[in-house]
Amino acid sequence: MPRRPLVMLVLSLVTALGIVADLGWRTHTRSAQAAEVNEQALESLRSLLLTTGAIQPSSLSVPSPQLQTYIHLADRATTRPLAARERQTGATAQLIKSAATQALPNPIDAIAIAVNGVDIVAVVDEASAKQVRDQILETYRATVLHDVSAIEQLTFQESISWHAKAVQPDRIRTVEEAINILRLGTDKLATYTVAEGDTGWDIARNYDLTTEQLAKANPGANLDSLQIGQVLNISYKEPHIHTLSVAKRVVQERIPFQEEIVKDPDLWPWQYEVVTPGEAGTRELTIREYREDGKIVKSEVLENKQVAKPKTQIAKVGTKQIPTMGTGSLVFPVVGTITSYFGPRWGSHHNAIDIGAPSGTPILAADSGMVVFRGWSGNYGNMIKIDHGGGELVTLYAHLSSYNVKLGDTVSKGDVIGYVGNTGFSTGPHLHYEILVDGSPVNPLSYYP
Repeated sequence: MPRRPLVMLVLSLVTALGIVADLGWRTHTRSAQAAEVNEQALESLRSLLLTTGAIQPSSLSVPSPQLQTYIHLADRATTRPLAARERQTGATAQLIKSAATQALPNPIDAIAIAVNGVDIVAVVDEASAKQVRDQILETYRATVLHDVSAIEQLTFQESISWHAKAVQPDRIRTVEEAINILRLGTDKLATYTVAEGDTGWDIARNYDLTTEQLAKANPGANLDSLQIGQVLNISYKEPHIHTLSVAKRVVQERIPFQEEIVKDPDLWPWQYEVVTPGEAGTRELTIREYREDGKIVKSEVLENKQVAKPKTQIAKVGTKQIPTMGTGSLVFPVVGTITSYFGPRWGSHHNAIDIGAPSGTPILAADSGMVVFRGWSGNYGNMIKIDHGGGELVTLYAHLSSYNVKLGDTVSKGDVIGYVGNTGFSTGPHLHYEILVDGSPVNPLSYYP
């Protein structure tokens, strides 16, 4: 607590001290009251009174009703009985009054801004108070609500009012300082400039803030898409006010097109051709958004109007049958050791055998056929499928490091089709070797005597 408001505590003693002195205060027979203040404040007052030869108190007598005029609007004072050891006889009311008069400037008329009836901050005049209110709302309008089609409500969750009040000159804040006190809980602002690699979560954590607090301190900023050089407020306490808004927003939304598939017996099964390209449609949504401090807490669709109808895409897929090319007698695809067998494994069913071998070991086509798939396939990593005739028997080779064939190639039994690798979800270099008959997996070892 600053020195001057404390001295006003002393001023409020003057009358009481005189009366008490007349009643024999030096005899310590009367009880008194003390206003509790913190140690730093007591030290400031102690220094002042020592320079004037006044008392060295550890607490102060009860303040007059007018004392709150001189106390910082956010300060609070409590009272307690004054112990006998705290009453001193070396000071007079006149001495204390003289010291206080020299140190304390006269209060001046100002305007106190109150939130829910509690005075929070003072500004110079009523025009400034209105400017504080209007500027907070205008900033919210220009950032959070900059792209809405209509604002239905823009106000505060709390009741905001102001009234005339005499305060010390150093307690009067500028419009900008008052805005920060109301909106951020403090006028001691600090900022941070976004650097490469920064995220909203990292910045908030580094300054002991939550991402929600960081967002409230920077209305309109998108913490999920920060730009290098962007300046963020990082000073934040609990705000005294919360802004509420209800607004309409018109958004354009894409309507995906449907696809109609036509089977073509002249195309191979892996072939796909678009005959008529599809076109997405659009619809216009009118949405009412309810926000608190910029965050959407509720939304409702008021109107859903189709602007452009989607156009169906027509595509052809091949059904041409792979000719019988395999001999039915399979060669082992790779030189290595079986590390996992067909059947139950890790709580599920393993549809293949795993053959451990060093990366780069050649993989052979188990039988003659046509390459019907070559590419990445999720957990399988790099994968090749060979159809040995009409889809009746298909061999599958997964986790390859690289390929030696292309889609649609015809291969002969024993041809090198690729190389052992560790791609996809793999515990080490190996070949996942799978055989499907009419689309269902069977034990590959049943083909090898």
